[in-house]
Amino acid sequence: MAKRNISLLVFLIIGIQLFGQDYTLEKCKTLALKNNLSIKESKLKIDAAKELKKNAFTNYFPKVSASASLFKSSKSLSEIETPEMNLPVYDGNPENLVNPTQFAYIPSFSIETLDYTNSAALTAIQPLYAGGRIKIGNKLATLNKDVQELQHDLTVSEIMVKTEEYYWNLVALNEKKKTIENYQTLLQNLHKEVNDFYEAGLTQKSNVLKVNLELNKIEGNKLKLTNGIDVLKMVFAQHLGLEDYQNLSVLDSIIDIKKPSVYYQEPQIAIKNRKETALLNKAVDAEVLQKKLSTGEHLPELGVGVGGLYLDVADNSDFYGVVFASLSIPISDWWGGSHKRKEHNFKIEMAKNNLEEKSQLMQIQISKEYKTLTESYKQIEIAQTSLNQSNEYLQELEDTYDAGLTNLSDLLEAKAINQEAKDALIDAKSKYKINIAKYLLALGNDSILED
Repeated sequence: MAKRNISLLVFLIIGIQLFGQDYTLEKCKTLALKNNLSIKESKLKIDAAKELKKNAFTNYFPKVSASASLFKSSKSLSEIETPEMNLPVYDGNPENLVNPTQFAYIPSFSIETLDYTNSAALTAIQPLYAGGRIKIGNKLATLNKDVQELQHDLTVSEIMVKTEEYYWNLVALNEKKKTIENYQTLLQNLHKEVNDFYEAGLTQKSNVLKVNLELNKIEGNKLKLTNGIDVLKMVFAQHLGLEDYQNLSVLDSIIDIKKPSVYYQEPQIAIKNRKETALLNKAVDAEVLQKKLSTGEHLPELGVGVGGLYLDVADNSDFYGVVFASLSIPISDWWGGSHKRKEHNFKIEMAKNNLEEKSQLMQIQISKEYKTLTESYKQIEIAQTSLNQSNEYLQELEDTYDAGLTNLSDLLEAKAINQEAKDALIDAKSKYKINIAKYLLALGNDSILED
């Protein structure tokens, strides 16, 4: 029993390797979210922004620093030499101070010192007030993290649209391949029929050659289509993070087509959901914070600290504890600071103007994408009408050809027109699917992440 299960498992693995694996659109989006390099890069930027935020938070804590120095000179920095001398000795009689009678002999001697110095210091400084720059710096770090997260969401949405574009183009090429293979089969049957007529002396050889030429044309188009599918699979596999593109095959066919009105939203309302709108608002917030940060650079700074100092000089060593406070008040910087603040006021207005302008352009973009969507839906209706007419035209020519009332050239032309009509319908449907994704992206709609 165990051997049978192992054999079945091996068979399934070989079968998957031989016949490939079918991927739904939902599975392709999941793979892109997991493996796409652009998404991975945006996640790394978020991680970097989080670390930057943590680093900014450490500015609330004391700054601890340590230092040490060793000094050794080739000779002493301080040298004292005294000559030999006789020093008068006081015998207790004040009268003998002027004319001493007794002396003490002092030989010459020299003193050398300060040929080395060793020191070590440890200090901790706690900022009490820094013009609000620490608080503002943390807000900027938080804002940077929010921006990176918005950029990540925008990247994900764009990757999802690209995934749909690759997916539906591959579906369309597969549909075209089926259509061209069916067309090739019809021509092969027609070729056999015409060739039988020629061998029976019922038609000219030129008719056989016409079918052969059409078959050669189809073979060439089929080769181009196959190569196009392979190239698209390579690109799609890289996009999904797959190593082997040859086993990549998509599962869907373009059947479910909903009207554009199902997806419609008012542009004025839709722009509120756009990640770009949030990013533009963040840009305004950033300029406001930059102004506050610049103002803080011209405000007083107050801090307190404690420290310890170890000093070893001239064979004497000792440890000293210190407590200190520092106050820094910029004065002349205020002259230039006033111009800096005016500069930031202009930048804030520029950011607000950019927000307003981009909001207007986004509304135009949404309207444009919807017009493109409705146009592509209309193209499906036109293509479907053309296909119905070509089917009717082909059926009529096939009937008249069988009755001997239509020549072969007209029949081949009708079959080619019918083939082109089928391809046009496939193209229209695939473009419509892609345009749906692009319109949802323009709306900032999270449903773009869904199947």
